[in-house]
Amino acid sequence: MPSFPIIPNDSDATICLPDSFLPSFYMEDFTILGFRVGNLDAALRVLEKNGISILKGPEYSELSVEQRDQIPHIIQLLNANDISCVMADIVDQVYQG
Repeated sequence: MPSFPIIPNDSDATICLPDSFLPSFYMEDFTILGFRVGNLDAALRVLEKNGISILKGPEYSELSVEQRDQIPHIIQLLNANDISCVMADIVDQVYQG
């Protein structure tokens, strides 16, 4: 089951990725898609209430997505509850040298 990180939309919000997420060599842009939300605590409450599995880690939480059809549903569910949500690249300033 794939999972996607969920982080606050704050411009200074960062997450610490485990080393296993980063490839040992790459020649292109590196991207990890995740959900950026306006109010993280409210988003997690709404998602849990609606049966979306959440994996809580020490640095950030991840949503467990069984089918890709769930992604637009998650975004619509949060937006309907006045929580801004977009799916976007959550990795910033990764340098391959």
